Amino acid sequence: MIKAILCGAAGRMGREIINAIEGASDIKIIAGVEEKSNPFVNRFISSVKIVDDIQKVITEADCVIDFTNPGATMENLRNSARFKKPYCIGTTGFTPEQIAEIKKFSQEFPIFFSPNMSMGINVLYNLVEKVTQDLSEYDIEIIETHHRGKKDAPSGTAQAIGERIKKVKPDAKLIYGRQGMTGEREKKEICISAIRGGDVVGEHRILFLGQGEFIELRHFATSRRCFAEGTLKAIRFIVKKKKGFYTMSDLLG
Repeated sequence: MIKAILCGAAGRMGREIINAIEGASDIKIIAGVEEKSNPFVNRFISSVKIVDDIQKVITEADCVIDFTNPGATMENLRNSARFKKPYCIGTTGFTPEQIAEIKKFSQEFPIFFSPNMSMGINVLYNLVEKVTQDLSEYDIEIIETHHRGKKDAPSGTAQAIGERIKKVKPDAKLIYGRQGMTGEREKKEICISAIRGGDVVGEHRILFLGQGEFIELRHFATSRRCFAEGTLKAIRFIVKKKKGFYTMSDLLG
């Protein structure tokens, strides 16, 4: 039985992960972690007791799951680093400096990092690379849509898609939205547009636009369950690994 701590247990994804793990026979959440001001601290969500400090429960765990925000994730990592527990991060919105610090921690213990835990979206990354290579002269645009409560934009997934395109086209120039007299579209330009509204769990569209035709790759998350199921796979993967920085590419092989 894998004993896990869930940081961000009271959030949308935290609750979805709790529900998913309740149906798993090999993983158990032994505690949830939230900031001190959260009303669920010292209470239960389902059968999970919520505490306000990861250090209170870290010694009992086999791994940590973190779906919070960049600041909270970094604090949790720093507070638990000396215990060297495998760490699974699904938080989005990190700065390059924070990602560099996460990678430094991974030199001491295994860290699984994915801004999107969906199996489907990670297969989409590979499709994006393939189509970018095959249609190298086509213009590329990225559009992402999320619920009105999402705090970061563009999504970590949209940015990851952009980076996959840059692997194939290193001179590609990522921009974010357009306004005013922008002039003709530059050939190397790839625009990421973010839409926020309603209760959309997540949608990502990648348009490859040529002369007289265009191709669209599209992924819909119809519920957060796909992210929770991917997280369970990530937990089972990371607890078996030695120190290092791992992503969905490693899990999928």
